[in-house]
Amino acid sequence: MREIETARLTLRHLREGDEGAIFNNWARDSEVTRYLTWNPHTDVSVTRAVLSNWLREYSDPRTFRWGIEEKASGELVGMIDVVGYHRGSPVIGYCLSRSRWGRGYMTEALGAVITELRAEGFGTVVIEAADGNIGSNRVIEKCGFELVGTWEEKYSDFKNEILPINSYRLFPEKRRSGDYNDINSETIDRWVDEDWEWGRPISHGDWLKAKRGDWSVLLTPTKPVPREWLPDLRGRRVLGLASGGAQQMPVFAALGAECWVLDFSERQIESEKLAAEREGYRIRAIRADMTKPLPFSDGFFDLIFNPVSNCYIKDVEPVWHECARVLKKGGALLAGLDNGVNCLFDEDESRVVNFLPFDPLSDPEQMESLRKADCGVQFSHSIGEQIGGQIRAGFRILDIYDDTNGAGFLHEHGVPTFWATRAIKE
Repeated sequence: MREIETARLTLRHLREGDEGAIFNNWARDSEVTRYLTWNPHTDVSVTRAVLSNWLREYSDPRTFRWGIEEKASGELVGMIDVVGYHRGSPVIGYCLSRSRWGRGYMTEALGAVITELRAEGFGTVVIEAADGNIGSNRVIEKCGFELVGTWEEKYSDFKNEILPINSYRLFPEKRRSGDYNDINSETIDRWVDEDWEWGRPISHGDWLKAKRGDWSVLLTPTKPVPREWLPDLRGRRVLGLASGGAQQMPVFAALGAECWVLDFSERQIESEKLAAEREGYRIRAIRADMTKPLPFSDGFFDLIFNPVSNCYIKDVEPVWHECARVLKKGGALLAGLDNGVNCLFDEDESRVVNFLPFDPLSDPEQMESLRKADCGVQFSHSIGEQIGGQIRAGFRILDIYDDTNGAGFLHEHGVPTFWATRAIKE
């Protein structure tokens, strides 16, 4: 492990005699150690004993631990180290003197350590941070880490607290598996770049209206969700499932919710982050595949908002079961559902050209028709899968309405092509 120089910092080996600076600058400070896995040191002798252990660990080649020295003063103001390994990937931890907060020091140090770990041959790098530690989460995101999940768990053996913990990864490159979900992600990214109507963030004016109580949200193309479907959101945890694009989540944030959004489109996730930065609220944005297990603890959310999106996945029932798992008892699932009628018709909606179920993975002609129409990869789902699936997952359906496409032949003839459901986890 070598010494690292940055513009303002020297990252060096800890050494005997550092215990005084460590104790005085951060180890005894309850604010600094609030989100560390150990309690504040009560006396410099405690720090001396801990430092002695740290120095012995340098003999292990898998030990990466640096003291952060401020060049201008020569003072030791923090530390950054690999606190363990997750499936072979280094897990980074750090702390910094409160007197140096807000100067960008930790972003500078973390970036330098990432470069060093890359040079050592590590691909993925891992960091976990308590959700309440907003400053640390910002540092991590500035350094390019992706939020991959939030788990509510005991913070450490020394602090008997149950806290939501955000887990981040820095990956070596984009991860593509080449399946139909990747095709859909890339297609929606392009649609957003082409000003897709479902990828336009709400305006600043609409944000201000929502703050004043003047708002609406959509699960389906045209009909606003009835207000009575939504509880008082102040302090509630809300998951926007496949709900990226900053159309609904800014409204929920304006209403006082703690918001997470999960979407497989990079552009939709970017829109969420940009809207949150513009309006000054917090969004935990996760790029992930909704067909995989959701990266959250059991019973974590009060509300899941899932606009029309499962037409882009083959199997919907596992999604309903995952929604039930991550919702609290009595939590609500609001879902927009494509009933499959659109899949029957040609582009002009004037001729029935397909059979149901519509499954392009099993029918090359259907796949080719989607490709020509630039529709991504879409599937039809029956009422048994959509509504029966929710019931089988443990939900009770409280209300439902239908909706049309909003334009076109079927809309003009009043043909409902979508449903929206309000369900409660029993």
